[in-house]
Amino acid sequence: MAVGTRFTAWAELDRRIWTLAWARAVNTVGLSLVMAFLGVYVVDERGYSATLFGAMALVANLTQSMTNAWAGELSDRIGRRPIMVGSLALRAVAISALGVQILLHAPLWSLALNFVASSALRGCFEPPAYALVADIARPDQRIAAFGLQRMGINLGWAVGPAAGGLLAVVMPYGAVFFFAAAGLVAAAWTCHGLVDPREHGSGKQLAPVRLRDAFAEAMRQPPMVALLLGSFLFSLAHTQMFSVFAIYMTKGLGLAKDEVGLLYTINGALVLLMQWPALGAIRRIGTGMALVGSSLVFAIGFGLVGAADGFAGGALAIGVITVGEVLFAPAHQTAAAESGDAARLGKSFGLVGFTQMVGVAFGPLLGGALFDAIGEHHLWMWGLVSGVCLALAVTFAVYARLAARARAVADGA
Repeated sequence: MAVGTRFTAWAELDRRIWTLAWARAVNTVGLSLVMAFLGVYVVDERGYSATLFGAMALVANLTQSMTNAWAGELSDRIGRRPIMVGSLALRAVAISALGVQILLHAPLWSLALNFVASSALRGCFEPPAYALVADIARPDQRIAAFGLQRMGINLGWAVGPAAGGLLAVVMPYGAVFFFAAAGLVAAAWTCHGLVDPREHGSGKQLAPVRLRDAFAEAMRQPPMVALLLGSFLFSLAHTQMFSVFAIYMTKGLGLAKDEVGLLYTINGALVLLMQWPALGAIRRIGTGMALVGSSLVFAIGFGLVGAADGFAGGALAIGVITVGEVLFAPAHQTAAAESGDAARLGKSFGLVGFTQMVGVAFGPLLGGALFDAIGEHHLWMWGLVSGVCLALAVTFAVYARLAARARAVADGA
């Protein structure tokens, strides 16, 4: 896709899609200030095992997987905006409380309860937000629209962890949570002014759908089965970047917190630079090939984490993983929109979000267990993560074939 064509594709997007991307950026700045270092705090400063932190994250993310499915389906019926705004505002309260708990060195069980509550509220935001983008954008605009959302998220990651690492040097870690809460409030205010077509009656006639029934329907659609499995495997591997990666870099390679924050900043900055040309690549090769190719790139990137021996090696690995991210995210979200019922896109994104969060839930536990068991064997540890990415590539190759077959049948009908 020519540069001018890509710019036109973004310029033609509805203003609300740009507003959502900005809300994601502000939200991510706030949360990445603190969440990138929560595992470091629990393991390094409080002295608990990485496996125990992985178990905390498992419970929190399983809870979020349930609210993903619930909020996505509910947003089909009552609208996207009320759920998005309410969840952001309530999460600001939870994050503030978590900061107070850390300042007071509260018992780990109380931190875990609040961590679970915060994760549940996050699950109420993502599926309605992605469904609103799919509602507003035309089918031919979705790759550009979802690419813009990814850029908003990574703009937050480019600023947040580095700022969080620096702030943690000059103030107590718990105090940084108040900055995160301010970001959530700002994101809620931004989303409050959005015009949501679902609030004007388009979903009022829809009947509620239970999670069990939604999955039963999805299991009758082979492309959706492959997409859901791929979503799980992706999250299982990719979550290592935001859980055990920081622990590994500090305890395994001896990097300081501000250096780890800078690695995340490199990731966010590279997404901003590469997302633009990546959209053209996705359009040329198609969403199926983009999903397969990005999975193979992830396998190489996580292998390079195991080969790293300092900051430079970590930066190289992050750079390769980022190439995979800019291809994967817009293609994956476009596949979720295309594979679902147009009248119930919230339900479709909710199911995809549910399976992703199950992967996110088990990801820290897997990474923590690997770190505790074979963390000193760097190549073996990260080679196993690369193996998950190879399985991901096979899964999406199957998805691409099944999706093409389903489209051919639909065209013939």
